[in-house]
Amino acid sequence: MAIGATIFKVNLNLSNLNSHYYDDFNLTIAKHPSENDERMMYRIIAFLFCAHQDLELTKGLSSTEEPDLWQRDITGRIIHWIELGLPDERRIKQACGKSDNVTIFTYHENKTQEWITKISASFKNNDKVKIYHINTLEGPQIESLIKKSMRLSALIEENILYLSDDDDRIGIEFKELL
Repeated sequence: MAIGATIFKVNLNLSNLNSHYYDDFNLTIAKHPSENDERMMYRIIAFLFCAHQDLELTKGLSSTEEPDLWQRDITGRIIHWIELGLPDERRIKQACGKSDNVTIFTYHENKTQEWITKISASFKNNDKVKIYHINTLEGPQIESLIKKSMRLSALIEENILYLSDDDDRIGIEFKELL
């Protein structure tokens, strides 16, 4: 018998001072059995950084045809394709062909520099592609916020996201790599 996804409910309150976007979101997140807690939290962080009323969590690791998140218009056209991790060059080119904008969030401290060196020549002149590295600056590890039902507040100012629940606050930096 296959192991099913673990379901998490997340109530998010977002204040993005950079774009003056303020909203509340109620998300249901299916955490794939092969996905670790850290990666699931990075999906939430990417959602907050790119927040839009039409932004959706996808099947993620369960589907190779979809990104981790996407924003589509009413016709189904992909406006924004959002990936986590270190996708290969072919996957990034595929995303560019299918969407208007592509954003990649890396979080692998030791592997990111080697990866960006390898792929940057292919995408440095492509205005569609933006790449950010997520780095925890202060507070406990992001996994400390995980509960089956989460209430999180997020404040984004400059390149820092402050994510908090009733007990903890974590400062997370977004460093633009490309």
